Amino acid sequence: MSSERNSLEQLTVPDSSRVWLFGAQRLLSDKEFASIQNELSGFVFAWQAHGKNLTADFCVLNRCVVVVAVDESKEAPSGCSIDKVFHLLQSQKEKYDLDFFQRTLVWVLKGNDICILNKLEVQAALDSGEIHRDAPTMNMLAQSLGDLKKKGLTMSLSDSWIAPKLKFTHEG
Repeated sequence: MSSERNSLEQLTVPDSSRVWLFGAQRLLSDKEFASIQNELSGFVFAWQAHGKNLTADFCVLNRCVVVVAVDESKEAPSGCSIDKVFHLLQSQKEKYDLDFFQRTLVWVLKGNDICILNKLEVQAALDSGEIHRDAPTMNMLAQSLGDLKKKGLTMSLSDSWIAPKLKFTHEG
C-alpha cells in the first residue's frame, strides 16, 4: 500500500509538534491497519479546534503504535478536539476489538519483532533471561516529535516507566 504512514520521517509537521502515542494490545491485521490508516488520514485532514484547521499528521509504528502529532505553533488543539482523537481510537474497540488504552502494557523490541507484554510477562521474560534490562522498549511518554526523533522511539527497559515495578536479577 503506497499510502502507508509507518515512520516518523513521513510526518509533515515540525519537530516542535506535540505528540500522543497510543499502543494497541496486539498487532493490527492488514485489514485493521488499512482501516485505521484511512480513518486517521481523513481525521487529521479535517481536524479542527474552535472552527480553525489544525496542522496535524500521524503514523502507525510497528503495526501497533499510533502516533498523532499536531503543530501547536499554528493553532493549538482544544480539549474537545483532543477528545476526538481519543474517541476515534476508542471506536476501534467495537470494530476490531483493538484497545489503545491499556496503559499497563509494555512494547518491547526483540530483533525485528515487537512483543506486547503486561507487567507479569515482562518480569517472567526478565527472570528467564529472554529479555534484559537494556531491552529496547517503545517510548510512549514523549511529548514532542523532536523528542521522539532525538531521543529515539525506544528507551531501555530499565529507563521506562515500568522499571521501578520490576526486579532486575540479571545484569545482562
